[in-house]
Amino acid sequence: VDVALSPRTEAIGGSVIAIIDNDVSLAQSTPSLLNPAMDNELAFLFTDYFSDVNVLGFSYAKQLKEIGVFSASVKVINYGDFEHNDENGNNVGSFSAHDQVITLGFGKPLNEKITLGINVNLLNSQHEVYHAFAIASNVSASYYHTEKQFTSTLLFKNIGRQLIAYAEAKESFPFDIQFGLSKELKHLPFRYSLTF
Repeated sequence: VDVALSPRTEAIGGSVIAIIDNDVSLAQSTPSLLNPAMDNELAFLFTDYFSDVNVLGFSYAKQLKEIGVFSASVKVINYGDFEHNDENGNNVGSFSAHDQVITLGFGKPLNEKITLGINVNLLNSQHEVYHAFAIASNVSASYYHTEKQFTSTLLFKNIGRQLIAYAEAKESFPFDIQFGLSKELKHLPFRYSLTF
């Protein structure tokens, strides 16, 4: 379920981890982007992909005084209905397939320029009679220089394990380390963004 909740992220290539603003949907994958500007922000997403595939989701963030910024998000991917045929090709009904991700996140500024964040993802998948469940986490640190409009982020993504497998063998998570840089131009409405 590596589809971004943010259309902005998808439009920029799917991996935007170094933008500090009030876009609460960015915090689902990068929790250190949670900041006070996201307080009470709510984002909804609906995408109608090809062949009856839909993505539905929302993100919400709330600042709790001096503690930090908390977020909650849900993402659901519905793959549609499929014909269920037996080994002779006879139609014996239909079945559906869908995935869900529930994310709880927390971001805490260490000082004016550095923020740490962590989130926990509960991943559930149901494809016909096959079911899988996993818990994963993303941990990140972001540096933001206000005057220079410069942001950098280090993200450790997909730390976790599968608890219930589709079959007997459990699958490993696609652990990823990402480093991102972003610079907003001073006199032009453009931003450069690099992610490694």
